[in-house]
Amino acid sequence: MVASFLTPEVLEEPHSAKDYLRWAKSLVQRLKAEPDGLERIRLKIGLAKDLMNEVMPIGLLASHYFDESEEVQIGLKIGNQTYDATVSDTRVAGPSVSYIEVTLAHEGEAEYLRDLHLHETGEVSALGSVTKHGTKRTGRTVTIDREMVSQTEVLKRERDLVSKAIDRKLSKRYPPKTLLIIGFDDTMAFDRSDNIANLNDVLTEYLPKLKAFHSVAIVGLRQGLFLCMETNDAI
Repeated sequence: MVASFLTPEVLEEPHSAKDYLRWAKSLVQRLKAEPDGLERIRLKIGLAKDLMNEVMPIGLLASHYFDESEEVQIGLKIGNQTYDATVSDTRVAGPSVSYIEVTLAHEGEAEYLRDLHLHETGEVSALGSVTKHGTKRTGRTVTIDREMVSQTEVLKRERDLVSKAIDRKLSKRYPPKTLLIIGFDDTMAFDRSDNIANLNDVLTEYLPKLKAFHSVAIVGLRQGLFLCMETNDAI
């Protein structure tokens, strides 16, 4: 891997809610211009993982939840603390969020293999089943089926992915006034009322279990979907 401008200090720069998404996108564009930048972005290598999995979802949240306010400052924190970013909101009637925790509604290894297939071939089915043969050491081949998937199956997948993302966070402790972001591939859901209702149903179902959080938000990583609910502990 070549030397890169992308460092922890760069990623932890605080920015206003007004500027955060624009700044995050500028980092992605700068990284793409590096010789191995696209590979690092697609395969989430090194600090590109923090950029794509944390900085970008936070930027998408900032443009919606904080109304692109110049009075809200957000700073990523890389490390093992129980939050991913801090928030300083000096507005008189701000939403009282002080911390942000980010998780992704992802397929685990299958999602990585899908991204690997995209990088190696230039195309990939977003819904086809993933099959792997061999290992990286012995020689790995990845096959992505192109079969049609019913809307019923799409809704089930989306519900399961968001549910599992929330489940991963339920057993941990967080500081007061923490907002939970769920980064979500909204390619299918962003403009379909049944998909959106399905996602809202998941948030509603889990809301009683999310008392450790001030709010929970789904941010669409592809098309800009934004859904948010406050818990009973929101101030």
